[in-house]
Amino acid sequence: MYHVAKAHRLNEYLHATTISINKDSVQLHLHLVAGSDIASKLLSEIDRNNDGFISDTEQQAYTHLIVQNLFLYIDGTPATLRLINYSFPQEDDIKKGVGDIQVYLSAALSSTSVTHQIVFENHQQPSFSVYIVNCLLPADTSIHIISQSRNFDQSIYTVDFTTSNAFHALNTNQSLINETDNLAIIKTYFFHGVHHILTGYDHLLFLFALVLGAAGLWDLIKIVTAFTIAHSITLTLATFGLAHLPEFIVEPLISASIVFVAIQNIFWSKYAGGNGRLAIAFFFGLFHGLGFAGGLLELMHAMPPQMIVYAILGFSFGVEAGNQLVLLPLFDCLQLFKRIKREPLKLARQLTLQQFASGAVALAGAYYLFKAITINT
Repeated sequence: MYHVAKAHRLNEYLHATTISINKDSVQLHLHLVAGSDIASKLLSEIDRNNDGFISDTEQQAYTHLIVQNLFLYIDGTPATLRLINYSFPQEDDIKKGVGDIQVYLSAALSSTSVTHQIVFENHQQPSFSVYIVNCLLPADTSIHIISQSRNFDQSIYTVDFTTSNAFHALNTNQSLINETDNLAIIKTYFFHGVHHILTGYDHLLFLFALVLGAAGLWDLIKIVTAFTIAHSITLTLATFGLAHLPEFIVEPLISASIVFVAIQNIFWSKYAGGNGRLAIAFFFGLFHGLGFAGGLLELMHAMPPQMIVYAILGFSFGVEAGNQLVLLPLFDCLQLFKRIKREPLKLARQLTLQQFASGAVALAGAYYLFKAITINT
């Protein structure tokens, strides 16, 4: 499998569930990844004795805790989930937000009926979890998926299917994706993208620095558009394995982008707009896109290509919506400040605000840069 940087790690608990339907059973494969910001919280739940080592007993106890929050209903009846296997990453990988816990479960499927409905519910730590569910095309050609549905956050997933060859004429190569599923994927990843931006402090700092240097609204729109286009390009390429850079390169570059733009605002403010700033926003946007991809690949690796396209689309829209939720109010505040009535102090106050705020952003960016270098060395 290809690898890209894990920059912009999510401060969420990601649950990616793959469902496989067989003649006599339903198989569940869960990938659980905790973002680095909440990794310590997860470790405290797993490593009960705080000895810095996840013992077999602690792994087993946490796995059973996971299973207790999962519910599977087959044809309206609660099904018994049988634990097949599980694996845990190294504690250091959990701390870095790159290690995934894997759990394999199975439930018996009665063959007395021709049509079936499965409802899967995941209630594991809903306050900071993100759920993704994907049903694979059955290997058995006599099993045919009729329909799927998900609630808005995919914590509840429903699939209807049949085990009768009478439905063979429907199309044995049918895709599991229809318009309803596509909309569910777009919605899920839209909210995921918004949340990712609103909690992605390094990304917000970079946008803040861009706003501080913008000469006007149109200038800001062009700069943010260039940034959006750039990170969308590399996000898409990286997700499909067509572009990748190691983590130790991308993460420091993302942090360095904050410092560079902020310092440019302070010492070379006349170059903080126009085509030069457009080029800078586009250039660094390419690396931010690789960072975004790092947080999505674990969720998307089991998805069919068509589903991945809609996931990227929803996530990109969510990122852009998150950008606007931050940028527009911030820009309005800056414009309000510029309309100070006392003209003699107007320019001085504007420069002081830009320099002071940019200095604060540069310091914060330097902190993230130091953190990125030390983590990856």
